[in-house]
Amino acid sequence: MSTELTVARILQVTERLMATTDDPDQITVRRIAVEAGVAMSAISYHFGSRDDLMVAAMARCYTRFNAERLNLLQAAIDGAWPAPPRLDAVLTALLEPSVRWRYDPSSDYRVFLNFRAITRHSANPDLGRDISENVEHLNLFADALAKLAPHLTRAEIGWRLHAALGVRDNVLRKRTRLKALAGDAIDIDDPTRVLAELVAMIRGMFLRDASVMRPRPRPGRRGD
Repeated sequence: MSTELTVARILQVTERLMATTDDPDQITVRRIAVEAGVAMSAISYHFGSRDDLMVAAMARCYTRFNAERLNLLQAAIDGAWPAPPRLDAVLTALLEPSVRWRYDPSSDYRVFLNFRAITRHSANPDLGRDISENVEHLNLFADALAKLAPHLTRAEIGWRLHAALGVRDNVLRKRTRLKALAGDAIDIDDPTRVLAELVAMIRGMFLRDASVMRPRPRPGRRGD
């Protein structure tokens, strides 16, 4: 097996295990090596540690996930051309893949959960940081939102975009608390309804009326 095929096989198997295993501790170097049909030394040689390998597998998965987002964004832009895309269409492009992956048992959503688990418990604070802090694709959403919300500065767009992703995470991951707070008024097992509610909540962050809620800077005092 060539070097390229060996690396690809290791990544493919690791990603599959991350997508189908609830506990990342069950994804051992030995298990990966056996299922990939390679020597354990090949994993160490190409990736260093198990956690570094899992981060590399996550990067592959995240690339596919972001491609889905960007394809939806481009479709929203193309569908509205020459007018700007609708705000709801841009927000749907941002959020729909997350909701779909979360509710589809055949998706790779567990890859994200296992990635979060290994980075949270790792002694290396930089493990996975390049993925977590990669905002290149999000800047394309910020560009689209800036055109739809010219009353907001680019920094304000960034704040709202970051907050929107936090809302998404809480809704999709902390379902017990959501149900305790919201009851049964909204069926949290219905992905179509969940996506619609997310878009409706987040839409308000970018409307002109929301901009009047910005706190005014306090006047400086002598000696500050």
